[in-house]
Amino acid sequence: MASNKRLKQLKKLAALTPRLPLPSGPTPVKAPLDVVTRFAKAWNARDAAAVAELFAEDADFVNVVGLWWTSRRSIERALRRGFSDWFAGSEFIVEKLSQRLVGEDGAVVLARWRIEGQKDPAGEASPTRRGVTTAVLTRLADGTWLCVSWQNTDIAAAADTNLVVDGVVTPTSYIEPTA
Repeated sequence: MASNKRLKQLKKLAALTPRLPLPSGPTPVKAPLDVVTRFAKAWNARDAAAVAELFAEDADFVNVVGLWWTSRRSIERALRRGFSDWFAGSEFIVEKLSQRLVGEDGAVVLARWRIEGQKDPAGEASPTRRGVTTAVLTRLADGTWLCVSWQNTDIAAAADTNLVVDGVVTPTSYIEPTA
């Protein structure tokens, strides 16, 4: 009961917290699609600070299992940990990119990617992962672009949805296999 009360108090405090301003100086992103190519380059260099530089101070980043990081600092911290362990020898490869401009100062970028060389909990190489990113960007006054939101989703082959089976999220298909 006490934890529910504490959670409600934290939510009230979070609602009162002002959003951090966007940086006033130039960013490295000159075009919306560049955010993903720069992300991949920084990932492959294991440079969490360079990844974080692509994001607004108060950016949102949701990873493939729904962990939600809510600042440039938390994005950098999470990636730094991953780069030092399970992503230490990985490569982030962009397979497909598209963008949709939203007015003059907004863009949504979609990217299909794969990660090779990720380690499993035992330190062994795991199979290649594929996924899709949705990134929302804003254009700054100097014409450069900054990511304000990033969402990753793993691609589950031959699945239409996820179901919880015995407490485990399980990719599932409703389509009958054909002979």
